Amino acid sequence: MERVCAAPSYLDQRGVPRRVADLAQHNCLGYTLSSWAGGKVWAFGHDGSVRVAVHGDLAANNGDALLAAAVGGQGVIYQPDFIVSDAVKRGELVVLELDLPTYALGGIFAVYPPDRRPPAKVRVMIDYLAERFAPQPFVWPRR
Repeated sequence: MERVCAAPSYLDQRGVPRRVADLAQHNCLGYTLSSWAGGKVWAFGHDGSVRVAVHGDLAANNGDALLAAAVGGQGVIYQPDFIVSDAVKRGELVVLELDLPTYALGGIFAVYPPDRRPPAKVRVMIDYLAERFAPQPFVWPRR
C-alpha cells in the first residue's frame, strides 16, 4: 500500500491537506522513476484514474532520499509502506487522510517456472519477502 505522508513540523507550518486538490498548495517531493507518484503528477483512486498535478522543490529517483527530506520537514511524499512505515511508527511522519485513496500498484511478485518447485534458497527468499512486505498489523497514527 502507498501512503501520502509529511512530517509534523511541515504540517504545523503549511497546514494539513484534506483533499487531493489541496496538494497543489504544498511542496510535493516527487519520485522520478514512477508514473503514479512522479515529480509532476500523482495518481489517486482505486484504478489510478484521478491524476493530480503537483509541484515541489525536490524530485529524486530514490525513495530513501525522499524519506529523509520529508522527515526533515521539506514536504509531502507519496511512497509505499516499506519506505515510510518505520518513520510513521516513530512519529517522524504522519499519514495524511485525503478524500481519495492512494493508487495501489499491486505488490511485488516472485516468478519462477511453474513446472517445478523452487530451490530451497528461492523459497526462503520468497517467504522473507512475503513476511517483510505484508500489510502492517497496526493502526497508522493519523493527524
